[in-house]
Amino acid sequence: MLVQSAHIFLCDVPLLQPFVISRGAVQSFVNVVLGLEGDDGQVGWGEAVPVSLSEDPREFFRILQESLVPAILGQRIDDIPSVINDLLPLCKGCEAALAAVDLALWDLLGKQQKRSVTSLLGGDAGARILIDYTIGALPLDQTVQRAQEVIGMGYAGVVVKITAKDLDADVARVQEVCRALPQGTSIRVDANGGFDRDSACRFIECIADLPIAFLEQPVAAKDLDGMKFCRGRGVAIAADEALKLPEDADRLIAADACDVLNVKVTKAGGICQSLKVASIAERAGLPLVIGGGLTYGISRFASQHIAAASTATRGICHQGPGPASQALSGDITNPRLKPEMMRGSGGAVIAPSTHGLGFELERAALAQFTVHERKL
Repeated sequence: MLVQSAHIFLCDVPLLQPFVISRGAVQSFVNVVLGLEGDDGQVGWGEAVPVSLSEDPREFFRILQESLVPAILGQRIDDIPSVINDLLPLCKGCEAALAAVDLALWDLLGKQQKRSVTSLLGGDAGARILIDYTIGALPLDQTVQRAQEVIGMGYAGVVVKITAKDLDADVARVQEVCRALPQGTSIRVDANGGFDRDSACRFIECIADLPIAFLEQPVAAKDLDGMKFCRGRGVAIAADEALKLPEDADRLIAADACDVLNVKVTKAGGICQSLKVASIAERAGLPLVIGGGLTYGISRFASQHIAAASTATRGICHQGPGPASQALSGDITNPRLKPEMMRGSGGAVIAPSTHGLGFELERAALAQFTVHERKL
């Protein structure tokens, strides 16, 4: 596989309503889209997505333009994992930019070989991936109403964001969602690292008798001792902000800091890095959630292939591989993953069997949302 040229786009897709978490709110998703053209004219697509509200996608654009893309232009690529390993030092801690290259290479290889990425990875091509929906930290009545609407659409579960600032309001938000939803619905709670240890434990005590699958990132990402301190109190603890790269997964397991791992293809550095995390989860016997984040459809299709390629993902809900839950006003993939897809699906999506990542890029939509671009 020869990479002949590249096209980098800085895109801004508005949201229909703000997406609110414990660390703030966003009005639009600003991501970087990368197209890599092979010598046969096929184009593979990837994207770079901010891990947090503080990251700057313009920096992703710069790293792709100045370091990562020049390193592969004109090069024949026979082994994508080896190439990604070689590029890791060049991304200088900006693994989101590396993810754009990784996804585009897998998409291009699948198109050239006329195979799905799931097939290339040796995964289960017919895998049924259960999908839940993330609800921002809305006022109580709106949270409950939205949770009921989402389950009515056919989603298998919900993730309830809390503010981690008003304990009583957060507890009430979770209690009312649990009361309002049918028995057996997957319900998770996400604090986005907003609590200190004592507040996290008080919150856990208040929700321990509720049917909560797990509490995600109750304390700061670096506080592994705090995460361990939160365990064993009646609610399983998941690591998200604390887990970026494979070495983070190793540290979490060594510290006995969590019951569940959550990997995001966008922050791990792509499919290759995410599958390393999946292997670590499998060896440890821990469930692996494929998370989403502030992504467009490109990363969501990639997440489907990761979920289909790991046994640690089976039988649990995932947010990343499904229709976006943050009310994007538009997207750039065809098919576009929409909530309507959940109706009649049993709350699941099926890993794509079409060539590459499983979508065609909508060029008109890409042009509509592009605010800056560069061709190399």
